[in-house]
Amino acid sequence: MLSRALPMNHLTAMTRLLRLPLALTVAVTALAGALAWGAPLSGLSLWALGWGVFLLAAASSVLNQVLERASDALMRRTCQRPLASGALSPRAGAAVGALLGSGGLAVLATGSGPGPAMLGLAALAWYLLVYTPLKRVSSLAVLAGTPCGAVPPLMGWLAAGGPLPAPQPLALALFMLLWQVPHYWLLALPDRMELRAAGFRVLPELSDRRLLAVSHRWLLGLALATLLLPALSLPAQPLLQGVVVGLALALVITSSWFWYRSLFAVTTARQLRRLLYLYLGLVLLTMLVDALLHH
Repeated sequence: MLSRALPMNHLTAMTRLLRLPLALTVAVTALAGALAWGAPLSGLSLWALGWGVFLLAAASSVLNQVLERASDALMRRTCQRPLASGALSPRAGAAVGALLGSGGLAVLATGSGPGPAMLGLAALAWYLLVYTPLKRVSSLAVLAGTPCGAVPPLMGWLAAGGPLPAPQPLALALFMLLWQVPHYWLLALPDRMELRAAGFRVLPELSDRRLLAVSHRWLLGLALATLLLPALSLPAQPLLQGVVVGLALALVITSSWFWYRSLFAVTTARQLRRLLYLYLGLVLLTMLVDALLHH
C-alpha cells in the first residue's frame, strides 16, 4: 500500500508544481492556432510546438510559485503546492523552472523557428516581471496578464507559416483573452479574504454579487467573440461551424440561467467556472476535429 501511495504523492506534487491542466490547455491553444492556418504540418512540427509551449507554460507556473511561495502558504487553495509547503526548496524550484523554460525555448526555436520562440520568451517575461508583481498592486493585474494567454495561438499560427497580423489568429487571441478574465475572477472569488490577507489585490472592489454580474457580462462577450470564429472559417467545415455557433448560444443560455437562479455567490462562481472550462474544451476540440477532417 505504501509503495502505491508514494508514486501517487509524487504525481500529485508534480501536477501542482507544473499546474498540468493549465499547461496542457495553453499547449492546445497553440496547436489550435497552428491548425487554423490550414497548411499541412508535419507531426514533428506539431510535436515541437505543443511540447515547447507546454514546457514554457509549466516553467512560468514553477517560477511564479518560487516568487509567491510565502503568500501561497497562507491560502488553502495553494498551501499544498510543493514550494509553499516546503517540500521543494526555492533554489530547486528555480532550477526546475529554468530547466523547463530553457528546454521549451530550445524545442520551439529548433522545431518551430525563432518567431514562436521569441513570442514565448516575451510571454514568460511578461508573466513573471509584470503580471506577478502587479497582483499585489491593483486588480488591473488580471487584465495585464491576458497577453500571456492570448499569445499561444499567435505562436501556433506563426509556427505554421501564417503571416501576422491576420484576422484568424487575432480572433483566437481575443477569444482566449475574454475567457481568461472571468475565469480568474470566478476562481478567486471564493478566496477573496485569504487573497487580501496574503497581500494580493487581484479582485475589484465589488461585492461578490456585483462581481458575478460583471463576470456574466464577460461571458456574454466571450460568446459574441466566439461567433467571429466561424465567420473567419474557424472551423472550416460548415457542420462544425454550426457546432461552434450552438456552443456560443448554449453559453449564453446556461450562464444566464446560473446567474439568475443563483442564491449563493460562491456556489454560482464554481458552477460558472466549470462551465467555462467545459466551453473552452469543446470549442478547442471542435477546431482540432476540423483540422483532422481537413488534413
